[in-house]
Amino acid sequence: MRTIDDHPVRRDVPRLFIPGPVEVEDEILQAMTRPMIGHRAPEFTILGETLHRDSQRFFRTENPVYILTSSGTGGMETAVRNGVRENVLCFVNGAFSERFYKVCVANGKNATRVDIPWGEAIKPEKVREELSRGDFDSVTIVHNETSTGVMSPLADIAEVVAEQDDVFLLVDAITSAAAVPIHLGEMATVDFLTTGSQKALALPPGLALLAISERALERAETIENRGLYFDLLAMHKSWKKNQTPSTPSIALMQALKDRLAMILADEDGWYGGHQERADLTREWARNRFALFAESGFESVSLTCIENTRGISIADLNSALRENDMFLSNGYGDLKEKTFRIGHMGAVTIDDTKELLGLIDQFVASR
Repeated sequence: MRTIDDHPVRRDVPRLFIPGPVEVEDEILQAMTRPMIGHRAPEFTILGETLHRDSQRFFRTENPVYILTSSGTGGMETAVRNGVRENVLCFVNGAFSERFYKVCVANGKNATRVDIPWGEAIKPEKVREELSRGDFDSVTIVHNETSTGVMSPLADIAEVVAEQDDVFLLVDAITSAAAVPIHLGEMATVDFLTTGSQKALALPPGLALLAISERALERAETIENRGLYFDLLAMHKSWKKNQTPSTPSIALMQALKDRLAMILADEDGWYGGHQERADLTREWARNRFALFAESGFESVSLTCIENTRGISIADLNSALRENDMFLSNGYGDLKEKTFRIGHMGAVTIDDTKELLGLIDQFVASR
């Protein structure tokens, strides 16, 4: 193992152990260099057909999965503009669930915010309690809260929301989809669920996948001012022809085609690798520091570690950069109070062991 003082042959940029963007292997990057095709040409229709089929297989759903040229936030905005009639209940247990709330407000929805202490999961019983307090037509949650390293129980929450006949569930799965299996056809109705390409899908940024329920289009038809770029009905009209309403990122879609095929060919290995890296990091963190996330709800996508030793995370990253590695400081108010190690992307268990060893050396040198 290298030591913190070694100076190996340098990469142009450090290896990423952050919550995203993540490391992308060369073979996937090479897919983006395929010859360009016209987005209204037969070649694109073939690509679109493959992507639509494999994204449905990925989510285990027979309902549409749209591919948006946007960040994951674009998927969130699509869900809000097309899925919320008026009154939406927003559960906030970190920075990105707060963003979901802000998306609702920015789009003129009547948003009721329910704050959960950072580090705690959203519990099904809390969702049931809060739903009973008002006349809501929608609920927003973040499945995996990246700022705190907490993964809430999506399937259990979906069961509770499904108890209400006409309440829609909108889910940010931006950092959970592809880190853990999300089989929509095997759980209670999730009406909108979005993810982003630069997280566990291990692609460059620029795409969002948006899976919808069977009833989502019916609701969208009743909502005015859905916008133009994020209009679900326009997306669906194009989806039926294996097209997109606007010019998409064709190069990224070529890479997504290869990534989905790779995951579907070995789902146990893909998801098992994420879990293995998460288990190793959690065990290390419990022995050296402490986990910030509530016990039993730790994220598989990343581990958020409480800085109980009071080390400088900025100095740690400077030392790691000398060894071509980089992790993430705490987010917002948690900066320097926590740090985060990602388990997504083209990193191996040996890469993770090396990172943890370098952190141990840094701590010992203080």
